[in-house]
This record gives sequence, structure tokens and C-alpha cells, in this order.
Amino acid sequence: MMSDYMEIKPEWIDHNGHLNMAYYGVLFDHGSSFAFRRMGFGPAYRRESGHTTFEAEYRIRYRRELKLGDRVRASFHLLDAGSRAIHYCQELFHEDGWVAATGEGVNLHIDRSGPRVAPYPPQIVEKIAALLEDCRSMPVPDWVGAPMGIRK
Repeated sequence: MMSDYMEIKPEWIDHNGHLNMAYYGVLFDHGSSFAFRRMGFGPAYRRESGHTTFEAEYRIRYRRELKLGDRVRASFHLLDAGSRAIHYCQELFHEDGWVAATGEGVNLHIDRSGPRVAPYPPQIVEKIAALLEDCRSMPVPDWVGAPMGIRK
């Protein structure tokens, strides 16, 4: 699954002339919105249910520089789901086809009255299960779950 194209903005460019590292996270976040809507999350869900989602962990691997005016889109691959959390990965694809960055995250379902982690309601469980089934045919990238460290 892929998001729409997003263009790199002038205010996102750092002193080295390329996309500042913080904005890769912005692109991944904006690029995951379509998948979260498909799972039933969004403003109406937050307003009506009193629940939302929080990112518990997100790791970005920077593969290739992005510069002003570049256009990218984000993939979304649901890897696993529990009763209160999902594990997923993403890639940022330049419009020319190369991968600029990869991301891997764990997202939690939150009862805002706590706030505390809470189980998904049945209608959300169904939508997550359907998306997970759609993603099962996709190969899991070899970088998912990879340890971080210094190459020696």
C-alpha cells in the first residue's frame, strides 16, 4: 500500500542542503495516514470513542539524501497485531523509484481518559485483521528487526 506523493518543502532543508532528519519522521507520519484511516482511526474515532493511537517506538534508517523539490511516497506494511498494538514497517520511495529511508514502528491503542494502553474495540479489530491479511502476501523486508550498532 502506498500514500500519495509528498513534496520536500524549503523549510525542511538543513544547513547541509538536504532534508533535515526530523522531517523524514514527518513524511512517514503523513504517509501512514491512509493506512490508519483504513484501520478505522482518525478525528471521528478520537472524538466519538475517547481513544487514539500513540507511537511507542519508531526507527528510521536513512538510505539516500532527499533535496528540495524531491517527491516521495510512503509504503505501509502491517507486520503483526495484538489486542492493543500493531507492528509495521514503511519505506519512503523517491518518484524515480529508489528508497530514501525505511521505518519500523510499534503503535499503541490509547484510552485518553488515562491515558493508558487499551484493547481495540471489535470494529477496529476486524479492520486491522483485514489489513493484516492483505499484507501477509508481502515479503517482510530483511531490515525489519535488525539490530543497531557500529559496523566493524
